[in-house]
Amino acid sequence: MNAQNPAPPGPNPKPNPGGQPAGAGPQNPQQDQPPKPEQPGAGSEPTPDVIGGAAADPLAGEGLGSGAAASRVYRSAGPSFTSHGSSTLISGGSIGAINLFGQQGPRLLAGPVPEEELLKLRQVFQEPEGYGELKEQLRSRRLLLLCGQPGTGRMYTALSLLDDRTRGKVSRLDPETDLDKLEAEQIHEGHGYVLESSTAGLPGEAALDRLCAFLGDCEAYAVLLAVPELGDLYSQGGRYHYLHTPAAADDVLEKHLANELEEEPLATQSTARSAASAPDVTAALGIGELRPREAARLAVLVAKYARGFRTHAELLDECREFAKAQAAEWFVGGPQSETPQRLRDAAYRIAVAVLGGASLSAVAEAAEILAWELAVTVDPESAPGRPLFSDGVDARLVSARAVAELGVEQVGDEDVPVRTVRFRGESLAAAVLIHLWEHRHNVRGPVLRWLSGLCEDGRPQVWVRAAVAAGQLCRLDCSHTVQELVQPMGQADQLRRRVFAANVLDVAVASPEVGSAIRALVGLWAREGEENLRWTAAAVLGRGRATVTVRDSLDLLGGIGVWEDGKLRTVASAQTAHFSGANCDPATFRRIRLWLSDERRPQQDLGLQSAIYLAGLSVVDLWNQHPDLEGYGDWPLMLALAAVRPELAPELAGLLWTALQTGRSYEAAVDTVADWLRGCSGRPWAEALERFLPLLVHVPDDRHRLLSLIKELSEDPDNPLDDQQVRRMWEAVQGAGTP
Repeated sequence: MNAQNPAPPGPNPKPNPGGQPAGAGPQNPQQDQPPKPEQPGAGSEPTPDVIGGAAADPLAGEGLGSGAAASRVYRSAGPSFTSHGSSTLISGGSIGAINLFGQQGPRLLAGPVPEEELLKLRQVFQEPEGYGELKEQLRSRRLLLLCGQPGTGRMYTALSLLDDRTRGKVSRLDPETDLDKLEAEQIHEGHGYVLESSTAGLPGEAALDRLCAFLGDCEAYAVLLAVPELGDLYSQGGRYHYLHTPAAADDVLEKHLANELEEEPLATQSTARSAASAPDVTAALGIGELRPREAARLAVLVAKYARGFRTHAELLDECREFAKAQAAEWFVGGPQSETPQRLRDAAYRIAVAVLGGASLSAVAEAAEILAWELAVTVDPESAPGRPLFSDGVDARLVSARAVAELGVEQVGDEDVPVRTVRFRGESLAAAVLIHLWEHRHNVRGPVLRWLSGLCEDGRPQVWVRAAVAAGQLCRLDCSHTVQELVQPMGQADQLRRRVFAANVLDVAVASPEVGSAIRALVGLWAREGEENLRWTAAAVLGRGRATVTVRDSLDLLGGIGVWEDGKLRTVASAQTAHFSGANCDPATFRRIRLWLSDERRPQQDLGLQSAIYLAGLSVVDLWNQHPDLEGYGDWPLMLALAAVRPELAPELAGLLWTALQTGRSYEAAVDTVADWLRGCSGRPWAEALERFLPLLVHVPDDRHRLLSLIKELSEDPDNPLDDQQVRRMWEAVQGAGTP
């Protein structure tokens, strides 16, 4: 070996199967001796359970569903759910009704819009984009079909157009009006009519031509309001069809505020405008960009606040009702609510609530599966299919108040760009789940079956987000969700289903309402459950929130790890490593030391395996990261802990040193150190490794072992360490002092 890569002073020593070499002792006086070696002989039990390597990721063999990807999705999905409507100022309240009868057609029910409402409309109406073209088209054709989502100001626009043409002679038609059977004599001379139909559809082009002729004969006008057909913004076409563009919410808000506070002092007006744009008010609303109807409603609220009729806390409480009102509107009942079209709309909104942040394609596919579940629940004899060309992304996003944006999805170890989808408002996801669970009991069954089925999807962006959403449902009704979903999954043989159940419980345990019940359940499973339930309990404990104290978690993990002579040692030790990253408490490392110092073989093995996983796990793999570990990315957990808790570095090194001194864990420990050496080049934790390696040197044999390992890796014909890296590591180990 050349000067840059000097030869080690001696051959690679074999580990001492008896543990600590003669005359050696750890640098940290708190460290105990390594566990006493097993003494094979007559009557002794064979010990085939050699301590394994750094396979602390139970999902490592599932392709796309690796633990790093799953834990990253888990940490990002929780904020989608927060604990934190839509009326219009133009309503059909108590107004007079006129009945128009024709000699041949059916009865036509129309209600004239009161003059005071039209007066207010003239004061606050904000013209949307393209309003001038709509005026011209209504003037020349007398009939418009205006397509847009409810709450976007369609009704205001229609009333304003008709008021302009008829000088206040405007009436609303009954939503049940059948235009195909309307006759000319039922239309009043010079009147304007607006219809928001509650039926499945509106007349075709020929029927609209017929209605247009009747309107021309009577010099009348009509505006029909429609929602774009299922899943396609562009499905409505023809001479009478126009897409409604909402007016800017800020402009609508300003007009309504000016009207509400017209006679108030300037200071009151300023207070109202400031409140409307305040960050805490925007956060309380939680629905993203306001629609015109919502902007008008907000103007009323902040005007009351500015006048002193509402406290700030009351204003925020009323703002939080907006998301609830939107959810209630989306899932309103009635004869049309369970048609295939409405069920698919509902399914898409639920899918966005559950999987918000996932790829557009994943959400769309999940929505179709849920739509099928809903349809067969409504009609078990049906075999619902899927529309092909009558479904479009744009209308789906608009109807769900969602937005598509560029994001990333992990495939293997790399991020790839994808289009993701989420609600525009942060409160909508929680509002949807709360509304369904509190007001639509019969929806629970198909939704829970759907969530359980999503666990079969190997993509973490799907099954992990589904688990987080199920955790929110568990918080809303703990008993029902645990009975119907969590316990069956916690008992399942399929590993991912048990991880799913653990994630559900970890989300639910943070709830002040059900947290104590979840903790009791996890403790019961850990102490008395059968094998799979104990496994699931360990996975919950590893996330760091399932007990009141650190000691309680470690007691339960220790019990699981030694149960039936270490049958669940692997999961218990892996979750002990996860637990250490979730709390960064030195009590965890001292507990591992106590296990290592125990005379009993299962406890020793649990300690050795925990030390290996503590060294082999990456920070990015943690399900829950302690805030101090933020920014440590792919650092080995042991090195990251030594960096954020420098005073504990000798104690952490002592755990790994013990594993290196013990025959049954030696290979796994050496492999872990080798992985550090291979992976540190160019990484931000390379310097931390240089500082850590000397802590593993207590006697000359320790130095020889590490130098020989560096030499062996530097001579690897396939992936050798670079010379600079070898020199730095060599000098760090060579200069380490020994007693």
